[in-house]
Amino acid sequence: MTKTHPRVHIYLEELNDLLRHAPVSVRRDVIAGVHEHFDASVPPDADAATVDDALARMGTPEQVAAEAGVEPERARSARLGSVLAAALACAMLAGAAALTFLVGGLIGLSAGFDENPDWEITGATAAAAFVLSFVAWAGGSALAVFNRSWSKRQKAVLIASWPVALLISELCLLPTGSNFELNIAAFIVHGIVGLLYVVAIAKLWFAARA
Repeated sequence: MTKTHPRVHIYLEELNDLLRHAPVSVRRDVIAGVHEHFDASVPPDADAATVDDALARMGTPEQVAAEAGVEPERARSARLGSVLAAALACAMLAGAAALTFLVGGLIGLSAGFDENPDWEITGATAAAAFVLSFVAWAGGSALAVFNRSWSKRQKAVLIASWPVALLISELCLLPTGSNFELNIAAFIVHGIVGLLYVVAIAKLWFAARA
């Protein structure tokens, strides 16, 4: 039997390992087809060149598994890791933007009070929120850059998300002051834009899962 040839035997073991999670019928058909190929191509006294040719025409075990519609376990593990990293990146970037809009909205809302309200955002609190948002953005951006689930354009959008959020927040705060209605409007705009940001980043995560 050609399957006793050492190199063919190793090939079949690797293919079996890749197909261990495949449906039984698929695994049986694929292995039978590979056996048929080697039975016809590798005689018992085959030399190294003949075996090389048979293996080359058959393709690697990974290629055979992929052609059968079976994702190898290693590929599945890598894919799962990529999706989890994408989820973490999106969570960090969405968190950075959400915190920026939340703090910005509260700053705008409290701008018209003559006396400091209990929930006023102090300078120290704003600075701490900025640092925390920056750290989350930097970490999320690093994860996005090295993730293969997104296109270059999607990565650029993710990386630019927090700086743009910061700019939008600052622009919304420009008209705030003694006019309480404008302060309320700025707070509402912060909330709406922040929500849209989170939804947009969530969509990019779903794109990474596709």
